[in-house]
Amino acid sequence: MAEDIRVAYVSGGFVPEAEATVSVYDLGIMYGQMVFEFSRTFGMKPFRMDHHLKRLYASMKYAGIDSGMTIEEMDAATNETLERNAHLLDDGDDYGIWHNVSNGPMDFHADAVRGGLGPSVVISVWPISRTKPEQWKYYDTGINAVITAQRSVPARLIDPKVKNRSRMHYRMADLQAAKVRKNAWALLADEDGFITEGTGANFMIVRDGELVSPEPRNTLRGITRGAIIELAGAQGIPFTESNIDAYDVYNAEEAFYCSTSYVIMPVVTVDGHEMGDSIPGPVTRRLIDAFADEAGIDFVAQGKALQKIS
Repeated sequence: MAEDIRVAYVSGGFVPEAEATVSVYDLGIMYGQMVFEFSRTFGMKPFRMDHHLKRLYASMKYAGIDSGMTIEEMDAATNETLERNAHLLDDGDDYGIWHNVSNGPMDFHADAVRGGLGPSVVISVWPISRTKPEQWKYYDTGINAVITAQRSVPARLIDPKVKNRSRMHYRMADLQAAKVRKNAWALLADEDGFITEGTGANFMIVRDGELVSPEPRNTLRGITRGAIIELAGAQGIPFTESNIDAYDVYNAEEAFYCSTSYVIMPVVTVDGHEMGDSIPGPVTRRLIDAFADEAGIDFVAQGKALQKIS
């Protein structure tokens, strides 16, 4: 195997990235029956990998998916994937880490499956610099958010704490937001009109100096979200979980999305309503600085440098 190409772990072995495939009859492709995680490194050190793997295995348990690996074996395979690809990363960059797991194809597809039946486990890495590179320019300008007609999938149908590949509702929300405003990011609500999350990101506001997160019943309990909540406590920033609606968001002092790849992304408007007087706002800035200290890297400066944004 050439040493100048990225490799991925696929169901027990390592293959060139371009060959890191699953069968067209995989249950993840046929029916969306696949759970996943996206984590990242800071300074090539995985951030809260234990949290991500615990959530992955909780998702597998909920969905009846058996990877055939212990969580310790999954962690070891993850570290080996990083080690095998570390020399290919440019200076100053980091890796995003994907875990995708399904039960593989069904038995009656056995004669069409290369390598036999069994679970599909894929671990791959991708440079953070090449992960939605357009997003990095918004650190200073902020995101224009649009509350979409597309609703979140309610917990009574499928628990959003299960990070799964069945995400057509996110696609529809993104399309709707783009029709309202170019480059806008979608913001979803639940059946009762309470704000939930973005498409692949949690959402928080600052109200009267207090950090407020949507009540997590119909949202993913994000790993970055959890870290921010802990950092808010350490910083003496009051925090609460509450049902918030469009009225609360429009009248917030600050707002931001939070996700693994970019960590914290300030919001400048929601449905055209401006958020505060500065981007990022003072509380958001404190949280960005605290997270940078926790991660051991100025991720905002890193993102800008990787895209050559001044």
